[in-house]
Amino acid sequence: MSADGPANGQNSDMSRPPGGTGQFARGASVAVLKGAGLIGLAVIVGVFLLQRVDTKASPSTTPVKPPKTTTTLHKTNSTTTTTTTVPSAPAKTPDQLRVLVLNGGAATGAAANLRTKLQRVGYTNQPPASTWTGHRQSGTTLMCRAGLDREKVALSQQTALQGAKVVAFPTPAPPFSDGVDCVVVAGS
Repeated sequence: MSADGPANGQNSDMSRPPGGTGQFARGASVAVLKGAGLIGLAVIVGVFLLQRVDTKASPSTTPVKPPKTTTTLHKTNSTTTTTTTVPSAPAKTPDQLRVLVLNGGAATGAAANLRTKLQRVGYTNQPPASTWTGHRQSGTTLMCRAGLDREKVALSQQTALQGAKVVAFPTPAPPFSDGVDCVVVAGS
């Protein structure tokens, strides 16, 4: 028993510094608990903020979806063989892809406006916009030559082409399309 009162539990004579009332031991315990609580709260807030920043981060350009692969299964007796077709050439970057924008019935200047929007997102390898004389269509269409499926997907995901109809490259080819990879036609 101490001079300050009955000794029990944490406040026994063993827990008190010599000559003290035990207030130091209790104060230190409270400070440690407060510190641990603040650290735990900081960790939770940090994890939350990292997740929020990670989900809001956006790349400077639209990501290109990975190429589609074709898997063919050949079954003979009890043996299965898998063949995967992977494109041999790397995808063209937006600045390498040659894109022609034609007006196919849209208001005057619509093709030039669409061309400018595509240039702003990196599709800079473009001849001047032109008019597909005698051709009228509703909406915008996108067509790329054979073998440019990855580039067609990436181009179709651009904001300027949201909602555009993706079609096969026609035969005969659109006017002015010699030497271009893709043609975008702006319709009414």
